[in-house]
Amino acid sequence: MAVRFDVASLAPRDRGDAIRDLSRALNGQIEVDLPPNPAHLRATATTSVLGPVEVAGIHWNVAGLRRTAGARIDDVEPHVFVGLQESGVSRVVQGGRAVEIGPGDLVVLETVLPYTVSFRGTVRTATVRVPTQTLGLPPPLLKGITAVRLGQDRPVVDTAAAFFSRLVRNQSALDGGDAARLAQPCVELIRAVLTTAGGRDDLAAGPLHDTMAERVVAYLRLHLAERDLTADRIAAAHHVSVRQLYLTLSRAGISLGDWVRAERLKECRRELASPAHAHLTIEAVARRWGFTSAPHFSRVFRTVYGMSPREWRQENRRSGAKS
Repeated sequence: MAVRFDVASLAPRDRGDAIRDLSRALNGQIEVDLPPNPAHLRATATTSVLGPVEVAGIHWNVAGLRRTAGARIDDVEPHVFVGLQESGVSRVVQGGRAVEIGPGDLVVLETVLPYTVSFRGTVRTATVRVPTQTLGLPPPLLKGITAVRLGQDRPVVDTAAAFFSRLVRNQSALDGGDAARLAQPCVELIRAVLTTAGGRDDLAAGPLHDTMAERVVAYLRLHLAERDLTADRIAAAHHVSVRQLYLTLSRAGISLGDWVRAERLKECRRELASPAHAHLTIEAVARRWGFTSAPHFSRVFRTVYGMSPREWRQENRRSGAKS
């Protein structure tokens, strides 16, 4: 479940403490540098937990974050933090390196080690954190790629950045089942990014190949209602050919058109049974989920569920009235 944080509803004098509490809950013993005028302080965040993975979308004008050498190393579980800069500019320092990142760049930090992140004005970031132990990568490899700019000119970085951005942007649409399914692709994508950045392309190919079907299904779920969800678009988003897309899905036992139609029908069936959508016509519900022809939708619905959309809606209204 996504948790929303926004200081706009707080008195200016309370905003700084709220941001410090949030930052320390996520990152342990950390110092937060704030703008001088609390009335001008802005910060929103949406966070979700996907199994061992934590994702967050943050938009704020905080001046910076600092974890000092004096911080206890046992105050937080060791995590690898991957940040996608979506807007603004940040400067990141760790392990004797300093780098400036802009929109589209990824950066990696080890959360238990000292670091400094300073922000230039208002920034928007999408972040993904996974326990270091879960990744199972050699410590020297991790230490060699923290505070390094990872640009989207690298296909692996571009693939990961697009996935993380979509995931963070659509947190509120994820239910418990979707969240559980997305954890492993996150872990494997981070593993692929880190091994590629560390010069170990041989270790990156496996995670990318092994999670292709999971990542495509995650993409489909996030864009299920969009009418232009074509094979060309899906393949381009994952840097593969249409032929490779179909081959990957076939090996996973998935027929693209059948899968999309079945999932859209499930969503229509759910909304038609829901009192929250009772104000929508059947045609409007169908169009919301990518069906452009009402007669075609009705025929497909009846074939799959053994009754028309209208009969399904009426049956559920009667059931609701009795209860």
